[in-house]
Amino acid sequence: MRVCLLLFRKVTRRRLEDMTPFLIVLGLALLFEGGQCQEREVLVAQGSVAVLPCLDEFSTLSYPTAVYWSKIVNGVMKTVWRRQKSGLEFRPVRDPPRANCPVPNFGKADYSLHIAGTTYEDGGQYVCEVVGKTQMVKIITLRVIRASFSPAIVVEGSRTEAMCDVSPGTKSVKVNWKRNGEFIRRTSLSSVSQRDAGSWTCQVSHNGVVVEATVSLQVKGIATPQDNSSVVYAAVGSRVSLPCLFTDGLIPNTVRWNRISSTTQFSHLSPSFFNGSSASATIQRVKDGDEGMYRCSGMMEGLNRERIQVQRGMELVVSRVVSSSASSANGPVTLTCHLSNSNQITSYEWLRVTYGPNDTQTVTSVTSVQKTNSFRIQKVTERDAGEWVCRYYGKQGVLGNVTYELHIMGAVKGEKSSSGNKTAMVMGFGFLFLVIFLIMFQMYRNYRRKKRILLYPAMETIVHQAATEREHRERSRPKMTEPCVGQPKTVCV
Repeated sequence: MRVCLLLFRKVTRRRLEDMTPFLIVLGLALLFEGGQCQEREVLVAQGSVAVLPCLDEFSTLSYPTAVYWSKIVNGVMKTVWRRQKSGLEFRPVRDPPRANCPVPNFGKADYSLHIAGTTYEDGGQYVCEVVGKTQMVKIITLRVIRASFSPAIVVEGSRTEAMCDVSPGTKSVKVNWKRNGEFIRRTSLSSVSQRDAGSWTCQVSHNGVVVEATVSLQVKGIATPQDNSSVVYAAVGSRVSLPCLFTDGLIPNTVRWNRISSTTQFSHLSPSFFNGSSASATIQRVKDGDEGMYRCSGMMEGLNRERIQVQRGMELVVSRVVSSSASSANGPVTLTCHLSNSNQITSYEWLRVTYGPNDTQTVTSVTSVQKTNSFRIQKVTERDAGEWVCRYYGKQGVLGNVTYELHIMGAVKGEKSSSGNKTAMVMGFGFLFLVIFLIMFQMYRNYRRKKRILLYPAMETIVHQAATEREHRERSRPKMTEPCVGQPKTVCV
């Protein structure tokens, strides 16, 4: 009642000329008849829409009415929004109006004020005056919650602090903080890291009402990886990329890569290979001995344009498959999945890769996910030749895999194909025997023919002499060009 009387005196002074008789009656009603003067509190987050309630619960006012919304600033009433009984509305003209009292709601006895895009400065005490047959006065305290960082943008390793302010302030509030949805207790950060970046939420509880205000913390530096615990897995012979992604503010030509366990620098990488904020390093073909710790570093521009060095370390783990076989050619073979650092490995799985028509690839799981890193083939056959894959898992899921090409010895191949080889050998020898037989048979025929001729030497002499004379006669006879009459096809001798 003391607040209502104070408000009554202020309203009386403000509209003394045109409302003095009515306000005197109103004051008497408030003092002696319990007039409608009520106080309420509204708690909202900065940037949201605030609705200051002003309802005529008893419907004692008749339409049309005059509505006045004011804010008490340093003890002075300042108009926020008003509407005369004639329907004339008054709004601020300097700034775009953010406060509005929807007139269509007046018929429902609702005279609430809506403030869009609430700012921290909007907090304070507001007065709703509704004039009809009677007068209703309500006081609403608007408390605005603001979450912020000081400073708001920081570089890795710098200091910042999360702050949660309430305007106007009050002692009866409880404040909790959440970072990316998880409650935390530490709001003062002495050395900011990328894990601190993200959404911070200030949760305020007051009079049974819980309201949250959110602010984003931007940390300049190396966004990926976020810390020095990153591990990259790669198989021997594969191509691997070591990630290093900077945020805005990277000073050009300041990125460096080096191996922590060695003083050797990646001379094949230069700033011209970097694409914007990406400064990832690539190893074209991983080999044994590449495992170890690597570091990416660069210079960032601070808030005061100072140069701040940021760096990130990561480990490269090299994986390969080792094969151990027995002394016999077709004995058992053990495949072992070996990693240079298996501290984060929880289980292994072995798979078989086969190829069909048109190089279609089929991957078949040979074992279930198991703790051991070895797989034993009891008896190696030609069907076991080809690609074997070892897939290894961690707490996050699949971490990587490595492929091994299993080759089969010639003796093992001969065991399966011995019957086929024997058949081919028999056919080859049969063909060779047939050829030799035909040659010998021809030679025998020639021999028999000569033997029959030698049984009759006189006949052989006669035949030989006749052949000789005929040959001699053909060589010595003259060639005649005129043919004999009546014999067109013979030559006269």
